[in-house]
Amino acid sequence: MRILVCPDKFKGSLTAVAAAEALRRGIVRALPGAEVIVQPLADGGEGSMDLLRGQAGLQVRRLRVRGPLRRWITVEYLLGGGRAVIESARACGLQLVPPQRRHPKNTTTIGVGMLIDDALARGAREVTLFLGGSATNDGGAGMAAALGYRFIGAQGEDFVPMADSLAWVNRIDAAGRLAALAQATITAACDVTNPLTGPEGATYSYALQKGAVPGELAGLEYGMLHFAGCIRRDLGQQVHELPGAGAAGGLGAGAAAFLGAHLRSGTEVLFEVLGVRELAEEADLIVTGEGAVDQQTLRGKLVGGVLGLARPTVVVCGRSALSAAALGAEAVIPLVAKGMDEARAVREAAERVEEAIYAYLVRRQ
Repeated sequence: MRILVCPDKFKGSLTAVAAAEALRRGIVRALPGAEVIVQPLADGGEGSMDLLRGQAGLQVRRLRVRGPLRRWITVEYLLGGGRAVIESARACGLQLVPPQRRHPKNTTTIGVGMLIDDALARGAREVTLFLGGSATNDGGAGMAAALGYRFIGAQGEDFVPMADSLAWVNRIDAAGRLAALAQATITAACDVTNPLTGPEGATYSYALQKGAVPGELAGLEYGMLHFAGCIRRDLGQQVHELPGAGAAGGLGAGAAAFLGAHLRSGTEVLFEVLGVRELAEEADLIVTGEGAVDQQTLRGKLVGGVLGLARPTVVVCGRSALSAAALGAEAVIPLVAKGMDEARAVREAAERVEEAIYAYLVRRQ
């Protein structure tokens, strides 16, 4: 029997690599004769870049950039052979902001633009930008400002908008846009398919996770709608309903409008680069997993993409709001049941993952 093990991270407890190893141990215990192929995955959010380390020609480059709070931080990206791989969360991720400072009105994507600027200056003409896990809701305005765009207010002054000042933009000036962008092919790998605005857009879907409170959402949405209108008028780009535009607080929309990027599913990008479809074709069973399975799983997340490979699939997860039937999976195995000590479950995540898949496969025989 050939089993493909390809989980995402279990956010807050296990990296994708650690989750894959725990699953492998449980499978080998239950089915000693099975051939187990291990390929940790990601959906285009945090951890995506790490899966491409060591690819031919790509070397780690470290750069000082402005982080989400505008403080200087050191960030890694991959560069070589005319290619660059950048993970936006390295420069504007939620993990970079202390809990007490988390709020999209405080955060910017300016560091992402600084990374792109550096990559293009060093000869990269094929750029993969992984989106997801951001602390921001600025529509990519900070990124664009770092690449020469100017945002003009009502009094003629230019400024770098954040989530609560997008509505102050009176005009977008692209005259100083970095010339090298015109020679670059940029792919924005999105971890979700949400549009920019509306009930399923960036603000209403994710701003609360980034520190906003419910009473602020209408104002933040108004700013995003206004900003999208400026993009349409001044740049000729319609980004309101573009699938993936809502990724990373609207950075998907910004990538399309300001970089000329092609938005693609991060899962699909990694499937191609890592040969996951070919691995799946030879597998009798796929075992995958992530921290939480819910409606977002079906909107571009990794587990949804794995289920689309159309092989018998077992999903191990921290929690699940969906049944196996709703997902189209052979089984969904949640590790945390109602009333259980969640903190303890996080501490014991590797052991629980191993035991869960072991017990399921023993019963399955």
